[in-house]
Amino acid sequence: MSCDNSNPNRTASPPPDHGFTLIETVIAIVIIGIALTGIIGVIFNNIQEGARPFLETRGIELGQAMMDEILLKRWDEDTPLGGGRIPVAQANIGTESGESGRTDFDDVDDYNGYADGISGEPLKDELGNDLSADFQGFSRSVTIDFFKPAGAPASLDTKNYKRIRIQVTAPMGENFAFTAIKTNF
Repeated sequence: MSCDNSNPNRTASPPPDHGFTLIETVIAIVIIGIALTGIIGVIFNNIQEGARPFLETRGIELGQAMMDEILLKRWDEDTPLGGGRIPVAQANIGTESGESGRTDFDDVDDYNGYADGISGEPLKDELGNDLSADFQGFSRSVTIDFFKPAGAPASLDTKNYKRIRIQVTAPMGENFAFTAIKTNF
């Protein structure tokens, strides 16, 4: 039998269908799965980190408000209104008798040991208004102590300087520290 390929009425056969083989399909699924895992991980991390600037701003707001409030108070109980130096022997740290709460604080060192937003104690502003709804999960604490500046002469009395330290803790555990020095003048 001979094969005659010269028949003019013969049409070309259609090209074979091209598709994916099972192996190509499995490899594509694996590659897409790996890529999606990486992309979803990046997106999730960005969403988590997206709240950080907001929380930082709120933490700074709480710390700065407390620092402003404290710095506006007199250096010590015996400091005359408008300022003026007092003998350092009279200076002490802590509340005086009759000062039972923040609304009674009238000088810097009264704030030593003050904390709010901790153990059910609501965050409050200077006027006693509850800030808990706006600052859920935040807490802050204040420490006041006598301080001697670095490089100061040995003869300098450390009771002329009070260091104010405020620690604000955000809901995700970040801590914001604020420090200021107030002098006896």
